[in-house]
Amino acid sequence: MPRIIKKPGDILKFPLSAEGRHAYAQWLPDATARVFLAACTSDLSPEEVLQLPVAFRILVFRDTPNRYAWSKVGRAAVPAHCSQPMRYAKKDILTGKLSSYFQGAETPATKDQLSGLETLAVWAHPHIVERLEAQLEGRESKFLKSVSVTV
Repeated sequence: MPRIIKKPGDILKFPLSAEGRHAYAQWLPDATARVFLAACTSDLSPEEVLQLPVAFRILVFRDTPNRYAWSKVGRAAVPAHCSQPMRYAKKDILTGKLSSYFQGAETPATKDQLSGLETLAVWAHPHIVERLEAQLEGRESKFLKSVSVTV
């Protein structure tokens, strides 16, 4: 399988845990991916993918697409609101202090100020699949709960 070179706007298809099911994500300029809220059994066009609701936007391990048989299925314009870098919630593993992380800078923050922010973490394929499937099934994601700063 050829190595995937990810570029902003690329639409990527990735396998889910159930045989024959897959999902989609779009690669964004800040090296995050917005994962779409769907488990599909047939292929969708990039235009159809973009009509799906977004489940979450995360940092993805660099080797995940190549290591877990993701494939490029097209490219589409990145929406303006997804062109900007994300702000993250962060908890120092040694001190437990909370902060807001944005473009390499940390600002002290309260739990309330971090509410609604994605926790700063880099996601591997198995955890992405677990989180998406949990969301689709209306249950709590075990991995998201384990890394969440605001739980």
